[in-house]
Amino acid sequence: MKATTSVIWTTIYLIVLYTVPAYSSSIILTGILYMSFPIIFILMVFIILKDDSVKAKKLEKDEWGYADKSKDELWII
Repeated sequence: MKATTSVIWTTIYLIVLYTVPAYSSSIILTGILYMSFPIIFILMVFIILKDDSVKAKKLEKDEWGYADKSKDELWII
């Protein structure tokens, strides 16, 4: 699963998490949603960190920086 897909599904989960208690009186369903949120969030972070769909360029020996930003975008003179 890609990082963007994981973020989209977690966002949909959060929307459901906050709309279900407003329109439902099921305490059990609300409790399950709130108790499972940390697991969903940790899985999202894990998927984002393990996503290798964007390849970073190879840096030289004494070079450091962000692969997706140029020096001009980082305000480095």
